[in-house]
Amino acid sequence: MNLQQIHSKITSMEIDVLKAVQQRTLEQYTAGPSVEQARLFFLLLPFFDGKQWSGKIEASAKTVSIVYAALHAHDQVKEDAPVTKKQQLTVLAGDFYSGIYYQMLTNSKNIPLIQKLATAIVHVSEKKATFYETSVHTLKSIDDAVEVIESELLTTFYDFYGFDEYTPLAKMALNYLRYAQELECLQRDGQTHVLRLLKQSLQNPLHTEEWLLDKLDDLHIQMEKCVNGYSFDYELKHFMLHQITPPQHKAEQLTREG
Repeated sequence: MNLQQIHSKITSMEIDVLKAVQQRTLEQYTAGPSVEQARLFFLLLPFFDGKQWSGKIEASAKTVSIVYAALHAHDQVKEDAPVTKKQQLTVLAGDFYSGIYYQMLTNSKNIPLIQKLATAIVHVSEKKATFYETSVHTLKSIDDAVEVIESELLTTFYDFYGFDEYTPLAKMALNYLRYAQELECLQRDGQTHVLRLLKQSLQNPLHTEEWLLDKLDDLHIQMEKCVNGYSFDYELKHFMLHQITPPQHKAEQLTREG
C-alpha cells in the first residue's frame, strides 16, 4: 500500500466519522468533534499491515474514534469558567457523541465490545481525575496517566480483535504525540493539567521543556527500534515515522532557537 492509499483510507474514515456525528447546532457553537488522523492511522494499522479486516471491524474502529471525540469534548469544559451557551453545548456535544457510539455498537449487536470499552472509559476517566488531586505527582505517575488516557481505548480495540501485537508501538506513538502537543503548548506559554503537574514534580518550570524534549527523543528512538521488529513495508514505516510521528529532536529544537 503506497503513501497515497494510506492517506486516502485515513481521510475516508475521517469523513465517515464526521458524518456519523454531524449536528448543525453543535457545529455552529462548539469546536466540533475531534477526530485526530494519528489515532485513525493506528486504528487502521492492522488493515494497512494486511491483517484480516471486515466491515464489522472497521465499524468498531469508527466507533472507537467517536468515543475519543466524546471524551475530548468533555475535556474542553473549563471547571472555573462561567457557564456560557458554548460551555453548555460542549457538554451536550460530548453526551451526543457518546450516544452515537453506543447506538452504533448496539446496532451491530457487539455487546462484548461495549462492555470492554465501558471499562476502558472508566479507567481513562479515573486517570483524568487524578490530575485534580492536590498531592505532588511523580514523573512516573504522570507518564502512566498519559499512557492510559491516550491509548487505553485503542488497545482495548486491539485486544478485542486479536491485534495486540501492535499495542507496544501504538502506546509509544500516542504518548509521543501527546508530549509533542504539551511541548508546543509550553512554548506558546499555554497551560494544561499535564504541564502543571510536570512543573510541580520537576520543581523548576525551566526544567519542563528539557524533560519534554528528552522524552520525545527517547520515545522516537524506541519507536524506530520497535518499528523494525515488524514486517511493515517501507511506505508504511515512512508514513508512520515521518508523517504521523514526525521527529521533535532536541538537536532540531536547538537549531531553530539558534
